[in-house]
Amino acid sequence: MRPLPRRWDAEALTCAIRGHVAPGARARIVTDDDHDLAVDAPDGARLSRCLRCDNWLRSEPPTSASATWDRLPPLDALPRPRRGKALDDAIITRFIAIERFGHFVVFTLLAVALALVDTDLGGLRADARSMADGLTDAVAGSSRGGAHSWAAERLEELASLQGDTVRVLLVASALFAVMEGTEAIGLWLEKRWAEYLTVVATAIFLPLEVRELVEGVSAVKVATLTVNLLVLAYLIWAKRLFGLRGGRSAGEATVDWAAVLDAPPPTPDQLGSRRRS
Repeated sequence: MRPLPRRWDAEALTCAIRGHVAPGARARIVTDDDHDLAVDAPDGARLSRCLRCDNWLRSEPPTSASATWDRLPPLDALPRPRRGKALDDAIITRFIAIERFGHFVVFTLLAVALALVDTDLGGLRADARSMADGLTDAVAGSSRGGAHSWAAERLEELASLQGDTVRVLLVASALFAVMEGTEAIGLWLEKRWAEYLTVVATAIFLPLEVRELVEGVSAVKVATLTVNLLVLAYLIWAKRLFGLRGGRSAGEATVDWAAVLDAPPPTPDQLGSRRRS
């Protein structure tokens, strides 16, 4: 069962981004024995099968100087791209890596902001206190007093910040940024240790996210918790972590290349129609 929707053509999408894998287009000569990978059309053009998306690509046969091979080597010696579940898993893992990179950016910006606050905390506290006092006096008894009182309270909180508190938050933000960045890089490179790190880190913070949700429901909190639960479930189940479902070896996807290449090449009539089109 593929984890992506049935209509999701991961192979075609990947070929659109990274290019086709058609070794038949790179051989100077193809013979009847190569008909499952490449054929020469009556008009002299070359039709080559992409080993990832199965499309037949039309091109000019390469010259001796531009050809990779004089004749096509055996299938075992050809580049064989990922297809099916293996490709789906790689795409989903990289989506998770991108999501973790977003966390890395947020924590990095927070750490930078806290570092700036720490370098001029005394001046910021004084400015915040002055602004809070002025705001309180200016809006006393006005119709907007409630909203301005909220703003004044936030300024009071900033004015009451202590250096030790800011530094603790700074260190915590920096550590979170490093952790999220490490997860993102490791997942993008499809490292097994990164999958374990992501699961452990996500699981550790789930109780905090649940508590935040209990204290006050918001769309952002619900979305964050949902995404993290989906990431946790996918990595543990689909990646067979902690020995689940037989472990990694049981989940290694293999491609039946004999079945892939069993699809017949274009017929001479089809080659002619392709030429006329």
